[in-house]
Amino acid sequence: MNVFDAVPNQPPEIARQEDCQTCFMCEAYCPADALYVAPQSYTNVAVNEDDLIASSIMGEYRRILGWGPGRKNNSELDTDHKLRLFE
Repeated sequence: MNVFDAVPNQPPEIARQEDCQTCFMCEAYCPADALYVAPQSYTNVAVNEDDLIASSIMGEYRRILGWGPGRKNNSELDTDHKLRLFE
């Protein structure tokens, strides 16, 4: 919530990563499939942008949901809203 700041004529900037709640909504709503949210919310995860692009993981959650032009809506199949317990 409230993690991004608008930047004129550029993509939004991650301004408050520490406020991220790992809800995946930014990834789901990104119309360019240009975001990847690591599911490990309890720690920082080092990522390499080139590796993410090569693996097609950018926008994966949005694709799984079926959001976007020409995709079948699979939102009802998403189970990420269920609480998970960590040991």
